[in-house]
Amino acid sequence: MNEEEIQLSTEEWDEFYESQGSKYFKLESEILAAHGEDQKTLLYKILNSTTQLIQVIGVVAGFGFTGLGYVKSDVLFFTGESLLFVSIFIGLFWTQKIYKSNFKGTNAEVERVKKIFKNRFEVFKKVYDKALSATEKGEAIKIPQPLLGQLMKKNNELLENYQDKEVKKKEWEPLSLLMFLFAIGGISLLLSFLLFCP
Repeated sequence: MNEEEIQLSTEEWDEFYESQGSKYFKLESEILAAHGEDQKTLLYKILNSTTQLIQVIGVVAGFGFTGLGYVKSDVLFFTGESLLFVSIFIGLFWTQKIYKSNFKGTNAEVERVKKIFKNRFEVFKKVYDKALSATEKGEAIKIPQPLLGQLMKKNNELLENYQDKEVKKKEWEPLSLLMFLFAIGGISLLLSFLLFCP
């Protein structure tokens, strides 16, 4: 049983390759580049604000030690300093956690996008190999209709698969805790220098 074939001229093949090959290679690289840029921008904004908060906490903790000779309440002083150091530790720990989880998440997304396009390109390669073989033999380019049907099906699946992202689990967000520890630690530290404290 002979498969129906569609014959393409060299010009038609060039147009077909442009629309079904080059365009999709370019699309994949643009998606990956855009995803990487978005992730990087977001990550740097989060990390910059967390780093600034940690630095401010460090400065406040440092100021406390410079006035050690004026402390009126040792309990409040050590409570305040302890809370500030705990918040610095949590901030640093969380920052590293974000780096690692973002790195893993970006790698997973890149692999997912590559896999989606790979399935489509496997079918496109069959079409391309058939056309290349015919061109090398000096024959007319003839592509089986079922193979073109498979390619069109993969084109349709591409968008559906790209939209089906994994639902990310909710990450621990300690920013509120950092702000709370900073406020309580700073207040305790300030109160430790005042006369009315025991």
